[in-house]
Amino acid sequence: MSSSPSTQRLQRPFHSKLPGWLFSKIRWKLNEWKNHRLRLLNFLRIRLTVIDGFGALGDTLLTAIVIRNIKKRYPRIRINCITPNPDLVRSDPNIESLNDPETYFSVTSWYIDIRNARDGCTNVLAPTLKDLGIKDFEYKAEVHLEQSERNAAEKFLKELKQPLVSINCQSKEDVKNWPLENWQELVAILGENYSIVQLGGETEPTLKGTVLRLAGKLTPRESLAVLSHCSLHVGPDSFLVHGANGLDVPSVVVYGGSRTPKNLGYRENANLATSPPCSPCWIHEGDNETCQYDIQCLRELNVSIVLSNVLNRLKAVDAIPASL
Repeated sequence: MSSSPSTQRLQRPFHSKLPGWLFSKIRWKLNEWKNHRLRLLNFLRIRLTVIDGFGALGDTLLTAIVIRNIKKRYPRIRINCITPNPDLVRSDPNIESLNDPETYFSVTSWYIDIRNARDGCTNVLAPTLKDLGIKDFEYKAEVHLEQSERNAAEKFLKELKQPLVSINCQSKEDVKNWPLENWQELVAILGENYSIVQLGGETEPTLKGTVLRLAGKLTPRESLAVLSHCSLHVGPDSFLVHGANGLDVPSVVVYGGSRTPKNLGYRENANLATSPPCSPCWIHEGDNETCQYDIQCLRELNVSIVLSNVLNRLKAVDAIPASL
């Protein structure tokens, strides 16, 4: 698989003036035609570029799900993926090339219409796949790690008592962040019987009682390798939830009400959501939006609710210590 260290600038912008406008118009129409002729493109083994439209780590894993569903239906199509996170999907067998120049036929994987409409009922992958004529699809992440990566992570964890529970308590979107005092209380209770491994970025708050803080110290792939050795993950809707699903590690996901499990939830998880009148707000800080209700949707989820779901999920995977 070929790859580039950074995302190539898209080679085929839409031109507003002649003669480029005519070329762009023809290409636009052919790409519309392509959406209903993928069977022919598959027969001809045409290259198709799938663009990771939003580019966050979690969105890259969602883009990989789109690609897998395309390849499942049309296995001869050769996929070039344009993403700012090529290392994350470097071992994905469904991707032939990473960040090569955009091909003539391309599709953007994103859910801007769902976000703008504050739609709480539609899966985020449905619009992209529907445009390609794929209505029935598998919503399941995949993470492809090398055995050496798993082995290196195991060395980080070998001194910790089992079972391991990973947590990530901060998203870049404030409307996804459960109050810090709740996280502290939850960790204090779980830490009596479990080893808690904190993952995430450098801005993750420090929690008392955390057995092993790896937040801000690992690459995304290293974080996933550590996560692969955990019995359960607990956190907001984030990259690590998608990663856990791709590693078959169950999660307890604290959604609140900004997005819904119908949008993003995996059925294998405990998806904890509330529905105040303002939900789903789809607030995005990049649009200079903030919550006007002091994240009521998250405050309605108290520690006992989350703890109960955590213990139930751990019991389901036989990860309850003998002392309980």
